[in-house]
Amino acid sequence: MARIAALLGVVLLALGAWLALRPARAGRPNVLLVTIDTLRPDAVGSGTPAMDAFLAGARRYPRARTVAPLTLPAHVSMFTGLLPAAHGIHDNVTAPLPAERPFALLAEELRGGGYATAAFVASAVLGRGTGIAEGFETFDAPAHDDTKEGQAIPGEERVKAAIEYMEGARGRPWFVWVHLFDPHAPYDVYEGDGRRAATREGDPPYALYLGDVRRADAAFEKLVAAAGDAAILLASDHGESFGEHGEHTHGPLCYGATIDALIAVRAKGFEKGADPGLRCVADVAPTLRRLCGLAEVQCHGRDLAGPPHETLVAESLFTWRIHGWGQCFAATDGDFTLVESGPRLDLFDRRKDPAEENPLPLSHPAYETLDRALERFRSGASVDRDGELFVSLPAYGQARRHVSGYLARHDNARLRDPAPHLGMWMAIEDMPFIVRMAVARRDDTALATVVRVLDEIGQATPESPLVPYRRAQVLDAMAEVTGEGSWRGQAARAHLEAVEKGYDTDTPVRDAIAGAVKAGDADILRALAAFLGREGRRIDPAVAQAIEEASRAIAAGDR
Repeated sequence: MARIAALLGVVLLALGAWLALRPARAGRPNVLLVTIDTLRPDAVGSGTPAMDAFLAGARRYPRARTVAPLTLPAHVSMFTGLLPAAHGIHDNVTAPLPAERPFALLAEELRGGGYATAAFVASAVLGRGTGIAEGFETFDAPAHDDTKEGQAIPGEERVKAAIEYMEGARGRPWFVWVHLFDPHAPYDVYEGDGRRAATREGDPPYALYLGDVRRADAAFEKLVAAAGDAAILLASDHGESFGEHGEHTHGPLCYGATIDALIAVRAKGFEKGADPGLRCVADVAPTLRRLCGLAEVQCHGRDLAGPPHETLVAESLFTWRIHGWGQCFAATDGDFTLVESGPRLDLFDRRKDPAEENPLPLSHPAYETLDRALERFRSGASVDRDGELFVSLPAYGQARRHVSGYLARHDNARLRDPAPHLGMWMAIEDMPFIVRMAVARRDDTALATVVRVLDEIGQATPESPLVPYRRAQVLDAMAEVTGEGSWRGQAARAHLEAVEKGYDTDTPVRDAIAGAVKAGDADILRALAAFLGREGRRIDPAVAQAIEEASRAIAAGDR
């Protein structure tokens, strides 16, 4: 009898503990984070019934901004609450987040707090190799070789996988991130459905883009229906430009077309309606931390349920990294925006001039406030880790990069304004496709034309490391098509020029070494070694070994 009484006591104690814990578990919501790539806020409402309905019942933030008009840095800010200056990711092609870092990703915190974590990602830009997968027990994303260039997994497929996961989740609250890539260029024809209009071949780019937004809306509708009473946060990483300020797509400039973002929350404690405060994609992390009962973390972002930002600064180092053109920034207080593009400074009244077409004189009182905000942003460009500056190694231009990554105003003013040269940038971006087609057709005439165009661009922008890098690729293609080895030496020297101008990644260095061997030109190797070792810079041991082996191969006549 005593044993039965003791056993009953243990059972009652366990039951009491379970009952005590149950309210805490019940207070931790399932959370669905949906990020829609390249979604302009003003594109919603153009035949998007699902997002329209969601926004009508959510807390929405019409003055939300991104931190950078590029997918990876914006998402890392969402998952950390930090600006790119602190998390170190400034573009989409960069060194991955280090495993050891002075900050955690949101999924790592949630998993440590007892959440089941899963991600269903549409593009390799946010793939496992970026480091953003840390903390996700399930991470479903394409690798770079899983999709054709410029394409991604359709949103409908991502949503299907996410719904299967949510329906099978048991025992723990879950955090699910779904990334939809549908509105990203290149835009596809949308077949439409009973609630959304179709598009057709030959429609102008903006019409096709809106069709892809409607495609994402159809996927979002299924996702929301399956999420039940989960807390849902919807965000875009950045917008898209259709000729505003001479820009097409996104990345180089920091005007509202690409910096404005969509953010909305449907969750307990959030009243539906518009919040007029200044908000940021970095606010996602602190908001979800509080909703999920996690400890507060010091960061740049702010809880969307709390006070808004006084000022925000967005950045784009995109064309500076790959061409050496001016760095771009946008500082705003919600009413006025100061845009810096290399030497160019423009102040706009966003209330009266939302398209930012009519610059105000810099004597306007708003200029001083925003200029101070921009200078504070420049000076706060690093975080401390064991007493050392923590910065990530960039994908481009390490030789040109300052410790903080940001140029002082007077240094930036010496560089080119990117806007007038965006046509050159687009031409360079299109060249790999043209070269592939020419190689497939064995068309050396087309390749010679591309070389001439690159020579003209190089004369116009002699500081760009990308121009000689593209030229090297074309010259390699010329050698392949014609079978003439002399092109190999020219290609190797173009790779060397790209490295010397600041394209400081493994690829042009490796290609310069390989090209020198094929051309039998040891001078290229000596020049490469001299550049990499100058001013006390430490040559990577693997690179030094590759140069040494290549030199021996040339000396032995082995090509």
